[in-house]
Amino acid sequence: MDISGERIPLVEGKMSRTVRVSYALGHVFNDLAAAMWFSYTLLYLQRIVLFEPVTAGAMLLLGQIVDALMTPVFGILVDRYGSKKAWHVLGSVLVSLSFPVIFGTFLDVRNPSATFVYVASISVFQTGWAAVQISHLSMIPALARSQLARTDLTAIRYSAQVGAAVTVFVVTWIILPTQGDSVVQVTINDAYKFRNIVIICTVIGVTASVCFHVFLKARHLEDGCIPQSLQSDKNGDRSPLRNASLASRRYWSGTTLLLRVALLYVASRLFITLAMVYLPLYIEESAVGGKEALATVPLASYLASFVAALCLKHMNRSCGTKACYLIGALIGILASLIIEFAGSSTGVVYLVAVLIGSGSSITMVTSLSVTAELIGPRTERSALVYSVVTFLDKVVTGLVVILIEKLRCLDKGLCPSYYRDTLSVVCAASMLLGLLALASVARCLT
Repeated sequence: MDISGERIPLVEGKMSRTVRVSYALGHVFNDLAAAMWFSYTLLYLQRIVLFEPVTAGAMLLLGQIVDALMTPVFGILVDRYGSKKAWHVLGSVLVSLSFPVIFGTFLDVRNPSATFVYVASISVFQTGWAAVQISHLSMIPALARSQLARTDLTAIRYSAQVGAAVTVFVVTWIILPTQGDSVVQVTINDAYKFRNIVIICTVIGVTASVCFHVFLKARHLEDGCIPQSLQSDKNGDRSPLRNASLASRRYWSGTTLLLRVALLYVASRLFITLAMVYLPLYIEESAVGGKEALATVPLASYLASFVAALCLKHMNRSCGTKACYLIGALIGILASLIIEFAGSSTGVVYLVAVLIGSGSSITMVTSLSVTAELIGPRTERSALVYSVVTFLDKVVTGLVVILIEKLRCLDKGLCPSYYRDTLSVVCAASMLLGLLALASVARCLT
């Protein structure tokens, strides 16, 4: 990949509020589904569908693998065939048809075909999710020409993601707890509650997707694009042999930079995803706050994430990209230390949630901004770049989850704090990985 044009200054362009808000709505359905998928899939499959922990982990791994495999496929398709909005529509339809099946318990869990239904619905869901994610991400370079505008648009997108997650946890907070229930443990009797939650989230998500397509016109995407023919060719006066050699060096330089940026993104996604997956299980293990804590603790995390995303615009202007990521990573490491050594009281659990939310917001938005900076003015390759940097994230996350579930003790008495230790280790390790990746790309950042 030739990224020699990434230092070409991008023209500052004003986006109307309608364009920004309508763009943010385009990923709300995915964000609603992701909040449920990562926060409650293991809990739901183990407690309600009654799968063994390893089987439940394998289902999550299946989803991550399908998503990972389809991500580069859609990266190529979105760039080469049809419009970005058309692929977004296709993905939204697939998600709306399959997502309710996963959490709807429409099939008796004792039915022999239940496993096949879950495998099929998860595969379709993740295929649609990948189509929406890649088509939506690839619109950022097309809508925003300057690096600062792209960072702002990424922050707006992340704020919408936080808003969607908050919606999921508020709905869960209202529906899941039983009157006077102080027991955290979810049982098969709660199946109908998850069905109601997923139906409400689906209705909200479909509505948001419709509004996205109504208010974000195709011309908005065309107006932001910088044709490749307008980019200056600084090598026109050089010999073909020298041009070929220079192109080869640039290709390998661009490829290695892309892999390092992908590693930065993977670390950020590992932190936020594994925290979402294991925070509810950590709450259940700690027996803190009753069933409502399964909603209110993640809710506190996402509210903190929302506040951090709003502050990030000003932080980025005053501190720069590298300093912002460093701050987010240090917050994440602090959260891991508190999890491990500060006990499991109600106050500690909520403090951990706030730190995880803040750290994940800062590192996630910053890593996406670095990716947009890598693309520069070459918006015609944006979907492919985003598919590459998200591919590793999905594979690694799935493998880590199945490894964690495989290592879990069959007798809980032998490892009573397994999920506490797990949450602490994954938070610290992912942020340390992120710092290493940041050090490797620091010289390439503005």
